[in-house]
Amino acid sequence: MSANEAADRASYPAPRRFAAARRRPFTVSGLLLILAVGIGTGALASGALDHGWGRALAYGPGALQAGDWWTLFTGPLLAIEPWCYLPVLLSFGLCVGYAETRLGTLRTALLWLGTQVGSVLVASGLILAAGPASLRQAMDVGPSGGALAVGAAMTAFLSTAPRRIARAGLVGYAVVSLLVVGHLADVVHLVAVAGGLLIGSLIGPRRRPVVNRDRAVAHLQRDGGGSISWMTTWPGVRYLYDPRGEGYVAYRRHLGVALALGDPIGTAGWRDRAPAAFATFCADEHLIPSHFAVSEPVARAIGGRSLQVGEDTLLDLPELEFRGKRWQDVRTARNRAARDGIRFELVVLADAAPHVVAQVRSISDGWLRRQRTPELGFTLGGVDHAMDPRVRVALALDADDRVHGFLSWLPVHGSEGRIDGWTLDLMRRPEDGFRPVIEFLIAESCLAFKDEGARVVSLSAAPLARSAGEPEGWLQRGLERSARVLEPLYGFASLHAFKAKFSPRCETLHLTYRSLADLPRIGAAVLVAYLVTPKTRDAGVPVARSLPPVTVTVADRTDERVEVAA
Repeated sequence: MSANEAADRASYPAPRRFAAARRRPFTVSGLLLILAVGIGTGALASGALDHGWGRALAYGPGALQAGDWWTLFTGPLLAIEPWCYLPVLLSFGLCVGYAETRLGTLRTALLWLGTQVGSVLVASGLILAAGPASLRQAMDVGPSGGALAVGAAMTAFLSTAPRRIARAGLVGYAVVSLLVVGHLADVVHLVAVAGGLLIGSLIGPRRRPVVNRDRAVAHLQRDGGGSISWMTTWPGVRYLYDPRGEGYVAYRRHLGVALALGDPIGTAGWRDRAPAAFATFCADEHLIPSHFAVSEPVARAIGGRSLQVGEDTLLDLPELEFRGKRWQDVRTARNRAARDGIRFELVVLADAAPHVVAQVRSISDGWLRRQRTPELGFTLGGVDHAMDPRVRVALALDADDRVHGFLSWLPVHGSEGRIDGWTLDLMRRPEDGFRPVIEFLIAESCLAFKDEGARVVSLSAAPLARSAGEPEGWLQRGLERSARVLEPLYGFASLHAFKAKFSPRCETLHLTYRSLADLPRIGAAVLVAYLVTPKTRDAGVPVARSLPPVTVTVADRTDERVEVAA
């Protein structure tokens, strides 16, 4: 080796070469001490209890009854037979080593010592109180009681499937060993595993769900969000907030699955860190992580696997003009509204006249009865959501103030508190009202928002929609077939075709998952999220200052001009 090579090797950072020892000093020291005692006493060559000194160091009911308390601390330094050193060292290294990386050195050392001594004391007490005479003078050595107790406790930090497997293995081993062998060590091991599981239930991750919607709204207003971000402020949503205060991930928790809703909200740095932080949080809480309705760039950044579950349909307002053949249906709706005396109002529903609110609720209830579907949630709001003072509602009214249909619009925040756009949520009309009312309301809303300076309108996500290209992969093809099967019930294709009248640009939305084994559970969790949604009434929705209503007087449409008065 040249002098330069030697210098380079000497300059390698010591932490890399000894990282394991530095992260687990108690584990490494314990392993070395057990080996050193085994070599020094000769226990590695012959059984420890074959010697007088070994029996003097061993613990057991008889030794403790005789007052030899020191055996609780000397016995764990040995193994009963030379071949036992392999399982002793492995169990100590794996269980205690894992605990030390999660709990730290001092807490791990105290946990092992407490459970090692405690399991021997409890097992000895049980044997002296009700055990067979053959075990009352039995003796044992080894650190496995504390190691198994630590291992059992640390299963609380594993995700669901590994936790169940580990606990079943530990309990099965302890019970079978006690029934088949029935040595003192087997009683100690059963007591240790039971005690470790109890301790794990106390020290395992237990985070109270964070449901502070005011804080979420503040982040949205400061850092902005996407077209579905306002839905993260709805009741039933929980939050994983960045400890630095830079943002949050909103999620719903169902069936052991954490469904993160939409892209992370916050600073650019938090958005980069959020997927890893959410995965760590889910591992600590024993939840399956999944991100629902995230943009394609975020889905790629998260890694793993993803499915396209819909498309966001967007209209860019600055250049929007209802001219040309493609807007014929929209122009027809607006012109017919002018002839039939239908006017457009953009209001805060919470401030509207009681008879208007009553009509809105009646129309919504009638629509649900005709559709024969329950009020869904998660990414679909209801009238209660529309009562939030920060949500705008578009109304189609005749001369008698009869409501012929309504839309609700959720704010899309840019940075520094400005509202960059609006997302369509509710679309409801009575069965016998003005027929093209939805086209009319969308068109007038877009013009009103454009005049207010908004940049974009989202006609909301089209579920299970793909605008172009063949489905990729058998899973995506299966999702497409499911959409066709459900079409008579939910009208995915007809909804997408309706939105196509407005020639929107489309951005794909994705569902992420770790493995195929997680997909059935994630799918069930998505279904539950839509069907089980908390009501927003009396939910403590903060009241914001109402926006003034916008009234559009529909006049002669031949020149397609619209008079807008605030």
